[in-house]
Amino acid sequence: MTATLGVPENMLTALGEFVGAHGILVHVVSMDDECTVQVVAANERRLCGLRRLYMGGFIACETARSVAAKLGIRTRQMGKLLDFLNIKVRNCGLGCFK
Repeated sequence: MTATLGVPENMLTALGEFVGAHGILVHVVSMDDECTVQVVAANERRLCGLRRLYMGGFIACETARSVAAKLGIRTRQMGKLLDFLNIKVRNCGLGCFK
C-alpha cells in the first residue's frame, strides 16, 4: 500500500509533478482525514508533526525521519520534499541545523 500525502486543491498539480519528477512514491491526493500525512498552508512558521506538515514551517530532524518512514520514502527524498514545501529542519541529529 502506498502512502498518501493530502494537500490543498491549489497544490495538487504542482506537488504531484514534483513527487513524480523526483521518484517519490507517494500518492498526492486532495486533503481528507484518510491521508497518511497532510500538507497545510500556514500564515506563520509552525512546528510540523507526524501527521501535519506546515508549508513554510519547521520540523525536528527526528520527526522528519519518522515522517519519511511513515510515508515509506528515503530520508533524502524527505529532504527534497521539505525543501519544496519550504520547511526548515531544526534540532539536527548530526548538528548541521540548529
